Amino acid sequence: MKNITGFFSIYTALVFGLLGTGLAVAESDHIEYEYGGSILYDVDDFDGVYNFDKDAEGIDKGQGEGDRVSELRRGQLYLKAAIGKDWSTKLQLGYNEARGSTEVKDAYIRYKGWDFANITIGQDKEPFGMDLMTALKNSSAIEKSVASRAFSIGRNLGVNFSAANKGYSWSVGVYEVGEYDSVNVQESGGNLAVTGRFTLSPINSDRQVLHFGGSFSTRNLESAEFEVESNAEVQTAMDVLDTRNFAADSIDQYGLESAWIKDRLALTGEAFYQDVKADLSTDSAVYSGYYLQGSLFLSDDSLRYKKGRFSTVKPTADSGAWQLVARRSYLDAEDNQDGLEIRNTMLGVNYYYRKTIKLMLNYTRTQLTGYDVEALDSGDAVSLRAQYRF
Repeated sequence: MKNITGFFSIYTALVFGLLGTGLAVAESDHIEYEYGGSILYDVDDFDGVYNFDKDAEGIDKGQGEGDRVSELRRGQLYLKAAIGKDWSTKLQLGYNEARGSTEVKDAYIRYKGWDFANITIGQDKEPFGMDLMTALKNSSAIEKSVASRAFSIGRNLGVNFSAANKGYSWSVGVYEVGEYDSVNVQESGGNLAVTGRFTLSPINSDRQVLHFGGSFSTRNLESAEFEVESNAEVQTAMDVLDTRNFAADSIDQYGLESAWIKDRLALTGEAFYQDVKADLSTDSAVYSGYYLQGSLFLSDDSLRYKKGRFSTVKPTADSGAWQLVARRSYLDAEDNQDGLEIRNTMLGVNYYYRKTIKLMLNYTRTQLTGYDVEALDSGDAVSLRAQYRF
């Protein structure tokens, strides 16, 4: 949501209207607050396809020469409030240096008084995929996988029903179609999407978790402009993938996910499938992708799992925790004699100090094949992140 002033006005009116009715404090006369934030600062050094570009005359530039970019990847502030027994609300604002703007991230009211489900009204993240539902500050990699980002839906206005406990979680909502993180959908205001995610964790203990899940989203676009873009897991780099635009009628996409955590070791993976129906049947396209990721703590620590998501790592030792990470990801965005296949290999090491500081170092290797491959078909990148939570 780009119009922060207008959205904040609506959100404030909803919250004060809720308090004014007396419904939120019918059984309790107090409000509990929680606030905090995070700062993520990145430095990327890359070459090859990551900085391949063309000037206005179409002359190729960036022929594999290295480039180094730093930016404030993300700065966020949030405020949560528990209002009485059954009501809660959250407002989260985020600043993105690349976009040069402050945006509303989360802004919703939640009712928890029903036995079978909670209801959330407002702007929140649509429930799709394990990697995408895990907050970036809790991720074991600096960026989401190339597959996850290609099918990212992001945050939108809507109404959601959800429930979760130690053994399962489910979440289904109806949302207004907005702009995606990596898939641009424009001039689609008023169209709706139905998105849902379901997970099972038949094993869920402090040191071992077995997780399975699935997601779906069906989206009505009504001739909105559609394309797929990807920077191949390097945020400050050029888009190595940029498919041609076409008028899309609808999108149906699906995801399957699994995870296994055993003490210091964690293995995760997801597969995605997207069917885009175009106004012209010859423009319709199918895209797919997957990733496999493993991580190992060198210290006596483990990934933390809660209700279908990964949460904040809390080192057991005062000296902190060290983690090794490896990931292989693949995106097939090549259809209708257009687009690319992207194969990424990522190796990383992370250091956690208490809950507040996290240092990350990633090496990423990208290889391209397909119709849109030009002078370069590969690239290497080294990325560093310093993260602080308060």
